[in-house]
Amino acid sequence: MEFCPTCGNMLQYELPHMGRPSRFFCPTCPYVCHLENKVKIKRRQHLVKKEIEPVFNKEDMKMGGSETDGYPHIRVWDTGT
Repeated sequence: MEFCPTCGNMLQYELPHMGRPSRFFCPTCPYVCHLENKVKIKRRQHLVKKEIEPVFNKEDMKMGGSETDGYPHIRVWDTGT
């Protein structure tokens, strides 16, 4: 949540202090949203990097495919004027 649902101003964040949980509050109206620490990381999952199979190999590049002159083809339409 970034903006106050009451007045639309940007909320400010206040760190936890003296047993009070952290909170978002609006500086212009009395809106306060207390945050609780309910999110806990239970287990970290180690990611394994997989080998990537190439889409084309060198043999595929040699066969097939036609040669071009390297210039884009530009069509000029005759408007008849």
